Amino acid sequence: MTLPVPLAPLVAFRKPVRIRKNWFFQSLSACCLVGLGLGAIALKPKPALGADAVRVNYGPLEFSLATESLATFAESGRVKGDLAFYARFIGPQGMAELRQFLQRRFEVSPVVISQLTYSPMGERVFQKLGSVIQTDARQNGFYALRAALLLAASDPQGMTMMNIVRHYPTRSIRINANRLLELKQLLIGQQAYRDATVKAISNQAQAEIATQPSVDFSNLPRLERAGPFKVLYRNLRFNRDRQTLGGGRITRQFNVKLYLPEGQTQPAPVVVISHGLGSTPDAFAYLGRHLASYGFAAVIPQHLGSDATRREALLLGIVGSDVNPVEFIDRALDVTYMLDELARLSQSDATLAGRLNLQQVGAIGHSFGGYSVLALAGADPNIARLRQSCENLPPSLNAAPTLQCLANRLPNFNYHLRDPRIKAVFAISPITSIVLGPESLSKIQIPTMLMGGSDDFVASVVQEQIHPFIWLTTPEKYLAVAVPSGHTFADNTGEGGSKPQPGSLDYLLSGPDPRLGKEYIRELSLAFMQTYLGNRPEYRTFLSSAYAASISRDPLKLSLIKTLTPAQLEAAFGGKPPIAIVPPLTVAPVPKRQESVLQEIARTGILKAALRLDAAPFSFVGKNSQPTGFCVDQLNALTAHIQQQLKTPVRLEIAAKSNLDDRFQLVRENTVHVECGPNTVRDDVPGIAFSKPFFLTGTQFLSQKSEQIQINPLSNLNAVRIGVIEGTTTETFVRTRYPQAKITGFAGKTGRSQGVQALSNGSIDLFASDGILLLAEAQQQNLPLTNYQLLPDGPLTCDPYGMVLPANDPIWQDTVNDTINTPEFRQNWQKWFTQSSYAYIFLNLDFCTR
Repeated sequence: MTLPVPLAPLVAFRKPVRIRKNWFFQSLSACCLVGLGLGAIALKPKPALGADAVRVNYGPLEFSLATESLATFAESGRVKGDLAFYARFIGPQGMAELRQFLQRRFEVSPVVISQLTYSPMGERVFQKLGSVIQTDARQNGFYALRAALLLAASDPQGMTMMNIVRHYPTRSIRINANRLLELKQLLIGQQAYRDATVKAISNQAQAEIATQPSVDFSNLPRLERAGPFKVLYRNLRFNRDRQTLGGGRITRQFNVKLYLPEGQTQPAPVVVISHGLGSTPDAFAYLGRHLASYGFAAVIPQHLGSDATRREALLLGIVGSDVNPVEFIDRALDVTYMLDELARLSQSDATLAGRLNLQQVGAIGHSFGGYSVLALAGADPNIARLRQSCENLPPSLNAAPTLQCLANRLPNFNYHLRDPRIKAVFAISPITSIVLGPESLSKIQIPTMLMGGSDDFVASVVQEQIHPFIWLTTPEKYLAVAVPSGHTFADNTGEGGSKPQPGSLDYLLSGPDPRLGKEYIRELSLAFMQTYLGNRPEYRTFLSSAYAASISRDPLKLSLIKTLTPAQLEAAFGGKPPIAIVPPLTVAPVPKRQESVLQEIARTGILKAALRLDAAPFSFVGKNSQPTGFCVDQLNALTAHIQQQLKTPVRLEIAAKSNLDDRFQLVRENTVHVECGPNTVRDDVPGIAFSKPFFLTGTQFLSQKSEQIQINPLSNLNAVRIGVIEGTTTETFVRTRYPQAKITGFAGKTGRSQGVQALSNGSIDLFASDGILLLAEAQQQNLPLTNYQLLPDGPLTCDPYGMVLPANDPIWQDTVNDTINTPEFRQNWQKWFTQSSYAYIFLNLDFCTR
């Protein structure tokens, strides 16, 4: 049904055609930006007929515009056909804007579009767009839109709105006006709030200037200029390999750029620079050289798995998924490992001896690297917030949550990434809102600076930097905002590179003047690191709103502030913001106990625990016929922790020997307060909660090495004899995964021992259990490990272990979890599992997140 009233053209064109606020343009831009470096190379789509009309549905009403009319108007400006009727209501200015919009050319390559639309992250975003831009049959337009975008980007005339319409592979394009208006209002509200927050920061900067002493900065050193030291450069190569339980190694080599000040008489403070997703150490070589010229040792590691080599793999079609979530852990570990190796080299390499102060380290990171340095500062990955927020991401002018939600695939493990050597951090355009959130950022207690660009659609300055600045509780904190900068402050074009053209992706990524943005980075980084790392308090003068104002110039303005409150942002916006300043974290209510565990322990002086005695190295009978293992040591540490907390004597009592059948019942009935062993963390056991995980393993097979028998566990294992322990999650997995295998069950507390014996005497071909337990049992039975192997190298399942606790006592759960965060826990862990087991855990993560 055609709609012969003024409402139709107003709905269809009047506001959407305003380029600066057009929902489609901004959403497409945000999607394209996050797509850089992600997703698999696309197969070329088959040619399509193209849409002959654009049909807008508004409730029960529908109106239509012929593609031919729109094309004629876009090419010649001539109004004909059904467009003539709507032109009367739009007016001359509106028609001019419409033609400009139809002609607008988007400088996006087909490769970028294919990377975007064939990646899981891109698909997630375009599915939302497809609910607005639908097919002729009123179905979600995701696949049709993807084909149209790819064909339009490949068109010699370039990607224009008309070419997208021409290549849309259904008879018509249907636009759901109701959803369009809802989305438009939502995004316009977010943009208005962003503008208000940027204005609030500018006002706060002026207020801080009024309270600061007057300084003539023209008489002070120019921080953008190179310092007095000549710079030496070295390229280092480190190996942070994975090690399997069977002794195999997976090589993981990465390069490190090292810039040293020549002639420095004292060990130089070290500044680590962490590059962003799809980037390289080269992108921040300009900053490394600058800091080294002022007496710092700058080190820039390559982050394998999220650097430019991944982008190259994507372009070749080798990688078929998004960034591995393990990168949220590995990046921080890269830095810690690198600092350890530099300390070792300082003892063995004469050219580095006495050159590095590795107890005085600062960290600078951009984008994904910004997250990495904040994690090193003490903000651990926030698994609880990821679980809550990633279920249904709302439409937003912020692409960062889609990337952050990849971390939601990480197992619920205790990822403690802080490196105490890090004394100050500067995070540039970091991603923070979901993967860290208020809970994690509030734990940072070292000087911290956040910086963002006002027009950043990859990591929105509001959600990823301004709100997180408010969440920080460290007394030494700063927020810098560049207006109207985009996302990147990296050196992608070289020092002499030309300015990007307005409307190009480079312009959207970096803003109008990337060279000026890098100059701001050099100055702020130097002032920040000199103040907090170089013990140069005179540089604090440069960490002021007044100094930022003195170097700020067109076309890229700079503001720097030290304080900001939610009330200021609400006042600037004129009401409740469309984005929560401090988003709540929902915690499910649990029934309360009449007497808490801590109250009972305080009254009796006894911590009652249960242990399994068949689970080396976690808990087993030692040579003195007494329980020993990691769990025994950890329960002793828990006892000491409780005694210190309650300030009263507490004794550990092993009140029960648990097994697979009664371990949950013992805790549920309060026979014991905690049970420790190889218990896979689950959410389906009534009345039971689990502590934070303390180990990560998974199902593997123990087999004898034999040239005659070659077993591939990735096949269907038809007729292969497999032993399992009855009543375990492993048994369920094996019976489901290998229905054609011959399964033999072993029961009771001696089941694992009997199964390994059956394997050794040839009664079965494989024995299935958690890899760490298989290896420990083989050692317990003194089997020659050279004659046995674990298959495959990585686990087939993902099983994090946690202590069993009562579900109705959250305070007790917090007490146990606090113990897992202590140095005593880490000492116990290293005693029983060693560094090679730590590598094994992260090898497991590689498999768990596939």
